[in-house]
Amino acid sequence: MRIEDKGGSLVIVDFDELEAYKIASKIERDGIEFYTKLAGRVAKRKPRGALELLATQERDHLDFFHQQLSRLRQVKEDNFEEDDLLSSIDYKIFQPYQGIAELEKILDTPRKALRLGVIVEEKSIDFYEFCIKKVTSPEAQAEIARIIEEERQHKKTLEDMIAELS
Repeated sequence: MRIEDKGGSLVIVDFDELEAYKIASKIERDGIEFYTKLAGRVAKRKPRGALELLATQERDHLDFFHQQLSRLRQVKEDNFEEDDLLSSIDYKIFQPYQGIAELEKILDTPRKALRLGVIVEEKSIDFYEFCIKKVTSPEAQAEIARIIEEERQHKKTLEDMIAELS
């Protein structure tokens, strides 16, 4: 799989459903880490609770993608270890995903951290909208559609939090 950013839109080449679920799993793991770290830095109970809810929903998404990986691996050979696949993909368009582990650098400024969250959610939505067209299971398509709607709500929640900072 090769992923490119063309004029702000994702273009995915050499797409494989198994690869998509691996990438989606990484996106969700990064989201869990991001929201958990950010919630740990927020003093007010309401925003902290909202961020903890986002992390919980990302865990649910991760569980779904892991289930799909297991299902596919029962019928299709998986030629790549997940880490091999993820390291072979050009992640330029998934910035800031590469930087999730280094969040400490930006979490001291809430507006920047929340804006980063909005960008991550936008990229996730774009990726999942493409994935939904490629998955083979109607049940998986329905679940990905639900995840897309939750990711849109995550984006709105973050945008509302940014507006409250103003």
